[in-house]
Amino acid sequence: MPNAPRVSIVIPAFVSSPHHLALLEETLRTVDAQTFADFETVVVDDGSPVNVASALTKRAHLTVVRQPNAGPAMARNRGIKETRGEHIVFLDADDHLLPGALEAGLRAFEAHPECGFVIGRREEMTYEGGPVPWGVAASPKESNLYETLLAFDWYIIPPSSAMFRRSVVEAVGGFRDPWGPDDLDFYLRVARAYPAYCHEEPVTRYRRYSASTSRDGERMLRGIRTVYERQLPHVAGNASLERAYERGLGQLVAIFRDCLVENIQDRVRARAWRRAARSTVVLAREDPRRLFREAAAVVAPRSWRPAERASGE
Repeated sequence: MPNAPRVSIVIPAFVSSPHHLALLEETLRTVDAQTFADFETVVVDDGSPVNVASALTKRAHLTVVRQPNAGPAMARNRGIKETRGEHIVFLDADDHLLPGALEAGLRAFEAHPECGFVIGRREEMTYEGGPVPWGVAASPKESNLYETLLAFDWYIIPPSSAMFRRSVVEAVGGFRDPWGPDDLDFYLRVARAYPAYCHEEPVTRYRRYSASTSRDGERMLRGIRTVYERQLPHVAGNASLERAYERGLGQLVAIFRDCLVENIQDRVRARAWRRAARSTVVLAREDPRRLFREAAAVVAPRSWRPAERASGE
């Protein structure tokens, strides 16, 4: 494309409060701080109740487009259509790009022109933006990441860890499924078709949320099974991929069953009885023994108290 920037940054955003707006402004300040200048940024306002375009500070490289609420996958697709860069970074509205992120990604592509996407290291921060006491696992060394991602032995988190060639994003058809694990579905389709390169330069800072407030167990269980069902034709008959398939699906189902339990607990505390009941029905279908254990843990402290002695004994 004539006069197209080297990199496009796509930010899906659903802004429902002044706090969310402040986080988005914080994210955009980290974009402003990039050491590489030939980029554009598109924020896709995904039907926010706040007028994002008028509320954000004006920036020369920034465009805000609005669509009816359709979920982050569809917002990213809108961003792809609205941008022109040869490379694309998908940045969440509450994460940070580190100052050298775009330069690091482009250097990795120059060193590995055979790759369809490159991945840097992430840092992590608390929800409030503070430091965390843990480290981050090293990236894999292999260039074929399909089996690694399928087995959930390692994961691309957050999306801004990676930089993609636009031609690759368009070749796989962008994102699918407006709600749920659309990012994993996208990564699997890309990794199945294109090699990757993982470099050691930190490029992004990921904001950590508690699982119970950021993930809907019921929705994610349904979504993750859909994603894995789509991989069956590609793994059938390959023993190594079949093992990776079973391991990855098993790990993710366990994670989102835990989320489902936390969702139930949160909804009971909030007296959201209908939603709690619906999630309880799902847990009963998913893991009836787990439901029994969780119920017993709630009832046991009251039911198993020793009887009080009669007066005078």
